[in-house]
Amino acid sequence: MSARVLAVIPARYGATRFPGKPLHMLWGKPMLQHVWERARAAPGIDRLAIATDDPRIASVARDFGAEVEMTALTHESGTDRVAEVARRAPGFDIVLNLQGDEPELDGEAVSAMVVAMRADDGARMATVAHVEHEARRLAAEDVVKVVVDGEGWALYFSRADVAAGSRGGPALRHVGVYGFRRDLLLEFTTWPATALERAERLEQLRALEHGIRIKVIVGARAFAGVDTPEQLAILEQRGPALR
Repeated sequence: MSARVLAVIPARYGATRFPGKPLHMLWGKPMLQHVWERARAAPGIDRLAIATDDPRIASVARDFGAEVEMTALTHESGTDRVAEVARRAPGFDIVLNLQGDEPELDGEAVSAMVVAMRADDGARMATVAHVEHEARRLAAEDVVKVVVDGEGWALYFSRADVAAGSRGGPALRHVGVYGFRRDLLLEFTTWPATALERAERLEQLRALEHGIRIKVIVGARAFAGVDTPEQLAILEQRGPALR
């Protein structure tokens, strides 16, 4: 039988740079609803839930039809929030962490990640990246880069301009979408932050420092998250990309 897949969208209200971000309107809907709709349309997901500690988010999510899992107020990251839901769901083999601020989520890339993990038991963790056609953007520190080996496994993630990315080098633009074997996710969240993780401010480096290989699925199209009101305004003006 195929491994069963649980997808969780962690969403919190109190983001420092953009309070209430998941509930801000975009193209006539709360931003979180766009993420949920795109995830729901992605083949290969057996169960989809929104995880939050905030009753305002929970109320809106239930109104547009989502399953909601209430989680603790003390989580330091979305991964910790996803792991709490996974602990309550022993019947699933693969757990996806889909960010609540990715309104243009590439459902095809998410499905490809599921296919890859189902096909290879050795793929205990996976993520998504894409080619950045405007290479100069890879110079920005807020854009996370990933360099992969010849078989598509991550060598390193960085905020720095690694592998001459801004000059057309082989670095890919990383997208914060992850797949975990459930047992690895539960173990991962017990590990303390590592030196590289703290230096780069990138949680996935904790896995690499513990010897966990991360399979990188290269999506066919670019999509980026929303961190600031200014980015949301640009998306609003531009209009939605194709699904």
